[in-house]
Amino acid sequence: MVNYKHTTLLIIFTLIISSLFGQTLVTEPQTQKKRPKVGLVLSGGGAKGFAYIGLLKVLEEVNMPIDFIGGSSMGAITAALYSVGYSPETMTKIISEQNWDKVINDLIDRKYIAYEEKLFGDKYIFSIPIQDKVFSLSNSLNSSFNIDLLMNDFFFPAAHITDFNDLPIPFVCIGTDLYTGDAVVLNSGSLARAVRASMSIPGFFPPVKYKDTYLVDGGVVNNYPAEQVKAMGADIIIGGDVQAGLIKDIDDFSSMAAILDQVISFNRVDANKKGMKLTDYYVNIPMPYGMMDFPKYDSIIAIGEKVARQHYAGLKALADSINAIEPYVNNRVATPTVRNVTIDSILWPSLNSKYRDKLIQNFDEISHSKTTFDQINEKMFILNGTKSFNELRFEFKTNNKDSLNLIINTENPNKGSLAAGVHYDNFYNASLLLNLTLRNIKGGRAKFFADFVLSQNPRLKTMFFINNGLKPGFGMETDFYSLSFSEYENGNKVNSWNFDNFNVSAFMPITFKNNYLFKAGFQFESFRFKQEIVLDPDLEAYEKFANYGNIFASFNFDSRDKVAFTKKGQLVELKFKHVFPFSDQWSDLMSNASILYLKYNWFISLTDKIVFEPGVFGGYTFSEEKIASVQHLFGFGGLNPVNYVEGFVPFTGLQFVERFGTQTGKASAKFQYNFYSKLYATVMADIGFLEYDIQQIEDIEMLFGYGVKLGYDSFIGPIEFSVMSSNIDTSVTGFLNIGFWF
Repeated sequence: MVNYKHTTLLIIFTLIISSLFGQTLVTEPQTQKKRPKVGLVLSGGGAKGFAYIGLLKVLEEVNMPIDFIGGSSMGAITAALYSVGYSPETMTKIISEQNWDKVINDLIDRKYIAYEEKLFGDKYIFSIPIQDKVFSLSNSLNSSFNIDLLMNDFFFPAAHITDFNDLPIPFVCIGTDLYTGDAVVLNSGSLARAVRASMSIPGFFPPVKYKDTYLVDGGVVNNYPAEQVKAMGADIIIGGDVQAGLIKDIDDFSSMAAILDQVISFNRVDANKKGMKLTDYYVNIPMPYGMMDFPKYDSIIAIGEKVARQHYAGLKALADSINAIEPYVNNRVATPTVRNVTIDSILWPSLNSKYRDKLIQNFDEISHSKTTFDQINEKMFILNGTKSFNELRFEFKTNNKDSLNLIINTENPNKGSLAAGVHYDNFYNASLLLNLTLRNIKGGRAKFFADFVLSQNPRLKTMFFINNGLKPGFGMETDFYSLSFSEYENGNKVNSWNFDNFNVSAFMPITFKNNYLFKAGFQFESFRFKQEIVLDPDLEAYEKFANYGNIFASFNFDSRDKVAFTKKGQLVELKFKHVFPFSDQWSDLMSNASILYLKYNWFISLTDKIVFEPGVFGGYTFSEEKIASVQHLFGFGGLNPVNYVEGFVPFTGLQFVERFGTQTGKASAKFQYNFYSKLYATVMADIGFLEYDIQQIEDIEMLFGYGVKLGYDSFIGPIEFSVMSSNIDTSVTGFLNIGFWF
């Protein structure tokens, strides 16, 4: 539909009248005729709104003046970017730099997740949040942390401007009042917040608090705000529209987003009709993509430009007729890439004083100083990684022309969740994991985690944790498990053992940037072990519980992008403990011991598909002639990266803990190849030794294992099947794992 003929005729008529008066009234001073003002309206449509970048490119080519601009939802984002000063080329660049899957689904980079959350995370299939001491569903599928930060980033150059009429191109967008259902005209305040409100798709993103009300997507009631742009002073309205109208075929409801868009569309039909009547030149952009196809931005932009070029002649004619009255010179200054900001004060309006005192230390270095936008973002990512808030955002408030106040809003505290996971492997067998997590305990300062494993090898592990960052915190852990496994000699089963262990520890944690954890503390443990077949009668004494204590200090570093099918990052665990008995049941065999071990794995992406993982493990036990208690020995075997006993280490080609010892060294190498979609192939090799007493180097028995693994990255965790062998047992054995490790 093109409604521009009457506008062109009006312009031509004005030119004729001007010419006649110019010839007859030569004695009067000739007045300069003002060209009509042009307003651009962009409809909402989710990811389809990227098409407007192509339209804007063509509008610039024909030298079309744009005096006012407005939009709803995704149209509001594109319109606001152009209003601030971004060129179509710059818009394309910044859009291509985003990970849209991460932005839209609000995924957190694992490196920013608090360390205590990493210890109990990465293993659940689903999670139900707790609100007001009951389990409940969230008010949206996703939170909006990532999209909020992106809007702040995009519109930071206009952070000082609170009247949208003062932008390089006056701008307006639409929100919907959640309480009344009325359209709300957004033309002042925080530009980033206004745009964020206008694109808050109900059910997908949470409502946005804006001034004194809560708003959702403006497209709910007015997805084409031509009337509002007209009211700004536009004489001519150009409209860009990616709306497809109501769906008429049930087969086209292929996604939840399509159904949601259809329901929302019912309420905006009348607004669309009003807007079309006011539109002088209309560009409809049919789109084969959906409203959530954000990763297809490049194809969507290309379609927008292709369709706009089909209107090139009409747009050029309209632009030429306007410029004939008063030539338009596009002297827009490109939006500066502003990455520096002076922060005057940091305000926490919705946070209690105790919790604020705990968190403010992370922001001390940027308060009352010049900093970068990237530094602010990183600190917000780290704060978000504590998972203490369901809604966390920041915005800038004008202080003066040289500085800004940083306002951090922390709403809807995260009370915790109930989660579950499943797992099966050849050694631990089938397991069901139930987790209870409580957050914001004691005024927001503490968290509590509890993992309960239901299986043939049951386990209950809990942790109470106060994270004070670089200041010492406090933690307590309990761990009870019962673990059964077989004893092997050269690949042949000779016996079975059962470990029963209960321990409780108190420690002081110090964390840094959510990737580093230092702990020092004391642990009490009560332990027994039983043999299935009594091959050694002397060992029957150990079927009764004996009590041990240990003083420990540990350092951990974990920057992995994810636990399963890791592509980048490092994992470090360094621990020293001094173990001593509290009872004398095992005094004839076990004694005091000091134990030191180091575990290091490095994940290096050689290409987009290939990851190289080198690793080392080394451990040493300092003791008298007697060995340390059994649960503090090192054990080699199996492919389990997570074990109940911290000294048990996976070793390719060996059965589960086939070898025990007190002195050990191991080097490993893996090449992981993502050969198709979520399918992976991994080549593995391990070499090392594990001995009780090393007198001479030639007495060391070197172990060598190798294997290959096929894996699938499923929603329940990795599904993997491995075949492997070793120099200890040259036969080929298989190993099956299903689900996240716990």
